[in-house]
Amino acid sequence: MTDIIRQVEEQDKNGLTDIHIFITQFYQKFDLRTIMLYICERHFQKVSNRSLFSGLRSVTHFGRPQFDNFFEGLQELHSDVGQIGVFSCGPPPMTRSVEAGCAYCNQIEGPVFIHHYENF
Repeated sequence: MTDIIRQVEEQDKNGLTDIHIFITQFYQKFDLRTIMLYICERHFQKVSNRSLFSGLRSVTHFGRPQFDNFFEGLQELHSDVGQIGVFSCGPPPMTRSVEAGCAYCNQIEGPVFIHHYENF
């Protein structure tokens, strides 16, 4: 997956993509180790403009996102576009959660979210 995202980043000469990666395995384990990983990741991203974990320019987040809030923020940030493509890869409950977040935000005036996904 990181190879595909790396290719997208390399081919995106106009800055059209905004990629966010969520590491969800830490959702229930938000402890000192997770906090240290988070601090190291944020520092490394600021210094090198890359993720410590993936080596990508994509922003890495820890924990499960609140998709409604996350997508609303994207609508505000990219209010000048008509559509926002969302790609998710994961188990069916996760992709359903992404789809629900897209559906929620599609009721709000602004860019329309188009969800593409792969389940495993």
